[in-house]
Amino acid sequence: MIKKPKIATVDLFCGVGGLTHGLKKAGIKVRAGIDLDTSCKYAYEKNNKAKFIGEDISKINGEDLAKFWKEDEIKVLVGCAPCQPFSAHSNKVKNKEGGDKWNLLNEFLRIAEETKPSIISMENVPNLSNKDIFTNFVNNLKELGYNVTYKNVYCPDYGIPQKRRRLVLLASKLGEISLIPPTPYKINC
Repeated sequence: MIKKPKIATVDLFCGVGGLTHGLKKAGIKVRAGIDLDTSCKYAYEKNNKAKFIGEDISKINGEDLAKFWKEDEIKVLVGCAPCQPFSAHSNKVKNKEGGDKWNLLNEFLRIAEETKPSIISMENVPNLSNKDIFTNFVNNLKELGYNVTYKNVYCPDYGIPQKRRRLVLLASKLGEISLIPPTPYKINC
């Protein structure tokens, strides 16, 4: 009998836990979610039965998160860094790089370096893929030994009832990794 691997996840920028909830529904254990907005705590913990850490990601380090993974588990780190700095609207209005939210992708990378997860997953707005900060993120993950793939996907092609595109990144130290193909059951939005 093939033994199913144990997988445990920490969710960065978790909000009320949409990504956490989806992972849990897929059978993946999520031990904690981190978000600066402490008003998300009740909904996150109630809906997901996982620990909520109300903290600025720049104040969290790898040692803080190590306790959420056991030695015999595949460590997964996921996150959806705030998209405002990279959205098409923000770029039309401001067209300016910088600010506290701009650097959150670098904080995600720092946490990845410090925790050394086996798998990393991230999603954001498609426009991020055109930014130097994203190119640096991908290149740094590769330098850390990750196999990296990313793609801008149209949500209805994946059975998601949202008429929008999202950038999805997967990175793995366990070997090659790729996005699943679009579902044959398209959703009309």
